[in-house]
Amino acid sequence: MGYQSQVLRLQTDSDYSKRLPIHLCGELLRLLRPLMTYSVRMAVEGSSVAAGRTPGWLAAASDVRFVDYARDGNDTLIRLDLPALGTAAPELYDQKELWPTMPAAEYTAVDVFSGVVDEVDRGDRDSLRYDRPLLRKLSSIRRVFSEHLHSVALPYGSNGAARFCLLTENTTAVAGRLADSTPQPQEVRVAGQLDMIRRSTRSFGLQLDDGSEVHGVLENADEIDQMREFFGKRVLVLGRAIYRPSGSLLRIDAHAIEHGEGQPSIFSRVPPSRSRRIPQVRKVTAGQGWDSFSSYFGSWPGDETDQEWKEMMLELKK
Repeated sequence: MGYQSQVLRLQTDSDYSKRLPIHLCGELLRLLRPLMTYSVRMAVEGSSVAAGRTPGWLAAASDVRFVDYARDGNDTLIRLDLPALGTAAPELYDQKELWPTMPAAEYTAVDVFSGVVDEVDRGDRDSLRYDRPLLRKLSSIRRVFSEHLHSVALPYGSNGAARFCLLTENTTAVAGRLADSTPQPQEVRVAGQLDMIRRSTRSFGLQLDDGSEVHGVLENADEIDQMREFFGKRVLVLGRAIYRPSGSLLRIDAHAIEHGEGQPSIFSRVPPSRSRRIPQVRKVTAGQGWDSFSSYFGSWPGDETDQEWKEMMLELKK
């Protein structure tokens, strides 16, 4: 497999120029490598972490080698060799793109991570490039920065010839705030037409009744082949809704996919984040008719409004 060189520029003071303490150099490289892996997986699958063995394409794309170091003024330059994604994982580029952040084939893991840093620095609450685990991982490297090490310049695009993105202590602080503001995942059931499956990344696309599409990732890679029987059909996805810092849906982590024929349209919608909704408590009032759910049970523990409940009942009567 062919490798290409990229240089990380560490903005250091004169005491650290090409004389990094071994604990700092070792810790920095140890922390950067999983961040690159998380970023590549997020860009390709839409999820930065997953249970089970690391897929071969991801291991190959994250194969980063330390080659040399040098100095430029007070800055320390670290040269790495790593493969372009198209070279490391050609099978990823043989299918139609599903996840919209799929990197260009000539990009490396450094380029992908650099893109993450750029959007974190801008505080993008609707970014598709990160989820909570990746943001937490990025915020955890704050400790490597000091009065001696101020930033790490990461090349981005065209093998570093285009521009650099600066990874700083402020970047890690913003990542922490974005992670803290991200709503908690919640269990959901969503109905729609299964209109795309990507075996290599456990990914699928689900078209909702209103024509919009949500992205999903199957938690158990061994079950991906079983989804073929559902392709082009209405299905019911059981899983967890994963949100962006803004509260909008990022993806669905699917526990299981079942036949969805007959499932009402009330389940074919983007599940909202409960942590960003004001809970509604409905109580029985005198004179309520039997057409209201709460007139019989007292109150409904779910998030559905009265109107949504009525729509659900009408669908079930069809």
